[in-house]
Amino acid sequence: MAAVSIKDLARHVRDVTVPRHRLRRRFPHSTIASGVRFAGEVNRVRLADGVSIHGPSVLFVTDGGGLTGAYLQIGEHTYVGEFNNIRCAGAPVVIGAHCLISQFVTIVGSDHQTAPGSHIVDQPWRGEGIAIGDGVWLGAGATILPGARIGDGAVVAANSVVRGEVAPGAVVAGSPARVVSRR
Repeated sequence: MAAVSIKDLARHVRDVTVPRHRLRRRFPHSTIASGVRFAGEVNRVRLADGVSIHGPSVLFVTDGGGLTGAYLQIGEHTYVGEFNNIRCAGAPVVIGAHCLISQFVTIVGSDHQTAPGSHIVDQPWRGEGIAIGDGVWLGAGATILPGARIGDGAVVAANSVVRGEVAPGAVVAGSPARVVSRR
C-alpha cells in the first residue's frame, strides 16, 4: 500500500473535503454523499429541500473558456445517483423537482467551438446551458449536451444523447435521442 504524503492529504482536504463541507453546510436539508466532489462557489448553487446527491459524482459549478454564467439549481426531492458528472462550465444548469438521475449520467452546460483554422482546445466555449423540467427520468449512461431543454415528465432512455428539445411526456432513446413513445 502506498503511503500518502502530508502534501497530498492537505491538497485533498483543500480541494475536496472543504468545498463539499461548505456545500453541505449551505444546504442542510439536502443529502450530499461523502464521495461527491464539488468545485466552484456555493453562492452559485441552489439545492431545494430533499435533494439527494450520491457519490462518487462531480458537481463543477465553474466558469471557463470565456464564459462566466455558471449556475446550478436542483429542485426538491430530486435524486442524483452515483458516478454522475454535472458541469456547468460557465453556463446555467437547471434541474427540476422530483427528477431521477440514474448512474453514469453526464450533464454539461457548454462545449468548445469547432471553427476551422485553430485547435479545438484553443477555441472559446459556447454555453447554451441546460434546462430539465420536473419529474424527468434520465436513464443510466445518458448524456445531456449544451442547449438541451427537457420537458416535464420526459424519460431519457439509458445511454441516450440529448441535444435540443424534448417535449413534455416524451420518451426518447438513441444517439441522437429520438421520440420512441409518450407517457
